[in-house]
Amino acid sequence: MKSVILLVGLVLLSLGGCTATEQGMLAVASDDVRKSATRQRAEPRQKIKSTKQPQPLRPTVLASSSDPTLPAWNVPSPKPSGVLRSTLTPSELFAKVSPAVYALAAEGQPPRRLTSQGSAVAVSSTEAITNCHVVVNAKSIVLANAAKTFKAAVVSADPSTDRCYLKVLDGELNSIPSVRDYATLAVGEAVFTIGSPMGLVNTLGNGLLSGLRKSEGEAEYIQITAPVSEGSSGGGLFDDRGNLIGVTTFTVRDSQNLNFAIAASEFWK
Repeated sequence: MKSVILLVGLVLLSLGGCTATEQGMLAVASDDVRKSATRQRAEPRQKIKSTKQPQPLRPTVLASSSDPTLPAWNVPSPKPSGVLRSTLTPSELFAKVSPAVYALAAEGQPPRRLTSQGSAVAVSSTEAITNCHVVVNAKSIVLANAAKTFKAAVVSADPSTDRCYLKVLDGELNSIPSVRDYATLAVGEAVFTIGSPMGLVNTLGNGLLSGLRKSEGEAEYIQITAPVSEGSSGGGLFDDRGNLIGVTTFTVRDSQNLNFAIAASEFWK
């Protein structure tokens, strides 16, 4: 039986690609992206819908027939092997895995040359995973950390579940050491987020794993209390040992800290 989220009268809100790109993030991006960056207008607030029935987890549709064609879904990178088992302090965890989380700047298609921002998590020396809604309209994509910037392109996409793979076109990425499967997770675990909310590169947050959910299409999602903000899309969700367990994807509008990540193991299906 499909699991459902018992949420009534709430609207799902994607975390990235719908706010202005912060100058702090663009400062480490390439010159061509920085010069063309403009502020996006905030989307009008949707009216709250009322219903008497529990609603299944149904992520916002992030691509329409008018969107550019994305590559077909495939798994271009082997899943990182092994699972880390030693608990880390928050400082140790951040030092270990944050080099694999990159800020992402996406320059939009003309005539609306808008820039969205989010994050991506490197899973190999050449591939990174992120949310499709951050890059669906991108003309060019730049990944950046404190040391380097890389040009990247979408090489695999499944907009229905918001999963996208990126491939860097120059240089090598620092990749995460391990991925932990959704089936091994338990409610109550400590979790940590690393991303670029509002363009603040590599921001660390923490909270609890508060629910394990499935969408109507059976995609697996992790509900968390760790804080996320607009721009957090594509960031990494880690357990207290530094294993990647999810990619932060959306939150529930007008709620008290109801935040969700798509399970990392979904990127290898």
